[in-house]
Amino acid sequence: MPYLEIIIFVAAGLIGGFMAGMLGVGGGIVFVPVLQQVLIHFKVTDDFVAYTLSNSLAIVFFVGLSGSYRQVKLKNTNLPAALVTGVGAIITSVTITFIVNYFHLDHPLGFKIIFGSILIFSAIRMFLEVKKKNIDTAEFKMPDLKKFLPAGLFAGFVTALSGLGGGIVMVPYFNKVLKLPIRFATGLSLSVIPIIALPLLLFYSWHQPVQVLYPSYQTGHLIWPVLLPITLGAMVASQFGIKVAQRMKSQTLKIVFLVFILLNLVKLILV
Repeated sequence: MPYLEIIIFVAAGLIGGFMAGMLGVGGGIVFVPVLQQVLIHFKVTDDFVAYTLSNSLAIVFFVGLSGSYRQVKLKNTNLPAALVTGVGAIITSVTITFIVNYFHLDHPLGFKIIFGSILIFSAIRMFLEVKKKNIDTAEFKMPDLKKFLPAGLFAGFVTALSGLGGGIVMVPYFNKVLKLPIRFATGLSLSVIPIIALPLLLFYSWHQPVQVLYPSYQTGHLIWPVLLPITLGAMVASQFGIKVAQRMKSQTLKIVFLVFILLNLVKLILV
């Protein structure tokens, strides 16, 4: 593999990992376009969606795992809440993944409409709440665990169809519906992401593609020459993203997340 491609992959990992650590998302908005360009270069057709989802989820899993460890140390997460959310996400993500692969479905227009509507709603809510008084992390009360299940169910749906980590729907739900502080919401979201990604990652590791790109360096749909440099950069940068988020004012972090939502909306419309 040319050195220039490796540098591009590492750079993509650094950018996506930084965003993942700072905002509690998977960083898929950066990883997915890069992976798609690789697949276009190899003229992949039949396995295009499966390759994109599987490799994005693999990166998201490792980034979420490393970021979660730090968030636990910072006490910016709650493991029982993460598990309940993760179980809900696994239910929908595994179901949707099975349906998509069994019936050979691509991303339906209906998903774009639903996902776009959620993004618009989340953006409006985030915009309206930016200037409101923030709850201090030390003062808030954890909601009942069952209230975390809806966030997981929808996050699994989004993850299975987009290759994103699900944070883009979990963070607004935690912050706006459950009234968790934005910094805690992003930390909790990051802790849920590896739970969501693991079953899908195992599925795509076992599922054999029609078109094999690297016979000696590939596990199922996972392309290790592409995965490793992106993942390395992402895991390193995610730690810096978490540090930056810790030093940010809550209003600033909300504004950055609002911009992130809008970027996802633009990407959804254009792609």
